[in-house]
Amino acid sequence: MAELARSEGAAEPAFAGAVRAASDAAASDAQEFGDFFLSRFLGLQIGYDEAARSCTVVLPYATHLTNPQGSVHGGIITTAMDISMGHLSRHFLSAAMTIEMQLRFFRPLTTTGTCTATFLREGRRIVHIESRMTDPDGREIAHGVGSWHRLDASTNHPAHPVHDGATGHQTGKEAGRRK
Repeated sequence: MAELARSEGAAEPAFAGAVRAASDAAASDAQEFGDFFLSRFLGLQIGYDEAARSCTVVLPYATHLTNPQGSVHGGIITTAMDISMGHLSRHFLSAAMTIEMQLRFFRPLTTTGTCTATFLREGRRIVHIESRMTDPDGREIAHGVGSWHRLDASTNHPAHPVHDGATGHQTGKEAGRRK
């Protein structure tokens, strides 16, 4: 089996940071908004601007998150942008799940990146959000837009009856309605 590559003059394997990050992230069983394994592994810092109704996610640069060219892998950038949009919806409206996302990459990220997510349209069931990632100099790294399904939209709604998982019977107001 091939040995881990070593950086010139480094005393530890090049990906020892990845092992430490995974170990540190796994030290907690927390799986909640703002504190879950993936956010801890990536070292994300998540914050909100109440006045601007925005969510900011800071993605610190780490060599174990890079591609062979030395820039942060596009999948990692996509993940950070997805998290910024999901946390925006959760903080200001409700938990939501990604329906679709479109991203454009403009330049490689070779330092810390900051995603800022804002609402484009706040629907009762579908929310449209954008996220922009910039580097510390303010240059745009990537731009993404996404559609999200609000999870509170299907609660107690006649078109989406709630079912008892054990019996399969409808519960709540929908139980007495005819189809």
